[in-house]
Amino acid sequence: MTTATYRVGASRLVTLLAGRATFRVLLYGSAAVLVAAWSRDDFGRYAAVMGAVAWLSMVVQSGTEKAALKLIPRAGRTRAQLAGMLRAVLAYVPVPLTVAAVAGLVVAHGSTITLYLLGAAYYVAMGCGMLGVALHRALGRYNRDTAYFAVLGTGMGTMAVLVFAAGISPAGYLTGLLVLTTALNLALLPGLPRGGGARPSLRRLLAATVLLMGAADIVNNAMIGTLFVELSLTTHAGQSGDLYLSTLAWGFALSVFYTVQRIYQPQLSLRVAAGGTAGARLLARRLAAAAAWGSALWLVVAGIALVRGLEGPIGIGVLMLTLLPLQALVSSATFMAEHTDLVAGARSVTIALVAVAALGAVSVPLAGAAGAVYALGANALVLGLALRRSL
Repeated sequence: MTTATYRVGASRLVTLLAGRATFRVLLYGSAAVLVAAWSRDDFGRYAAVMGAVAWLSMVVQSGTEKAALKLIPRAGRTRAQLAGMLRAVLAYVPVPLTVAAVAGLVVAHGSTITLYLLGAAYYVAMGCGMLGVALHRALGRYNRDTAYFAVLGTGMGTMAVLVFAAGISPAGYLTGLLVLTTALNLALLPGLPRGGGARPSLRRLLAATVLLMGAADIVNNAMIGTLFVELSLTTHAGQSGDLYLSTLAWGFALSVFYTVQRIYQPQLSLRVAAGGTAGARLLARRLAAAAAWGSALWLVVAGIALVRGLEGPIGIGVLMLTLLPLQALVSSATFMAEHTDLVAGARSVTIALVAVAALGAVSVPLAGAAGAVYALGANALVLGLALRRSL
């Protein structure tokens, strides 16, 4: 395939973004309905579960999606084998957790363990669905992407309305979401090659690419999950709902940015393969340096604000809004690094995870949810410095 195959004009870009925007708007609208439908305790339990396990979607989606969009456009005779191996992820990876969640519903409906099983199964299924639409895009098909997100968002909104009208519990709501994502995943399978008979060397190449390219997104989501766990272990555990709603807005803004990256990734991959490695590395270093300097300043100013009493939903929102551009900068640096030096990118994000967890262990007990957001600021600083040094 050539760059022309993946050319994205204004109309196609708008269509792709519209499908995802529909999903995000209905996702946040659903959250607002759930706040009104459930008691504070029920929503707090739901928010704690969703915040803690949301990173699982990245485990199955991020590395596989990026690998598909990087390798399949470059492939020739091996294209069907690569697509077939990734199709197997979509078809089979959600099954064990889905079975465990169903067993939990039968044995202990409504228990905390069952909620975690349902949340984990839902996020894994949704991550696999996002891989499925990425596979279709990697093969030059874009319509499935828009339809998937539009239907997923509509179904999620419908479920939230039913919760409000019929008094459905958190376990019932998550069960409905799991059924919805499973049905959508089955609808994505037709049209994807099975591609059997891949050589061991091709399997190793795909596995290494998935592991290293997925590190950044997995770690970023694991950071937030870790902070939710740290928050739940403090006297500020009741702020989990506030933090969850704020991370939804944070996720919406970043999802638009990440979507544009993924849309244009096949073109970037082909250009780097054609001799653009040096330019990509230089750009990654510059972006990493800008993110590191900016986040160092942010940590100082935000720290002063916390000491002076910045807290509550408004304080959390201010911290996240001001941190957002720095996260976008360091994400861009990581994205460029993934196409030039996979090992450097994976090593750097792992170092950043340790730094965020360590800072959160101090800031979360002191400042609650606002302290959790403050700890996220260490990500752009440490990741930016590590990337610049590695590249």
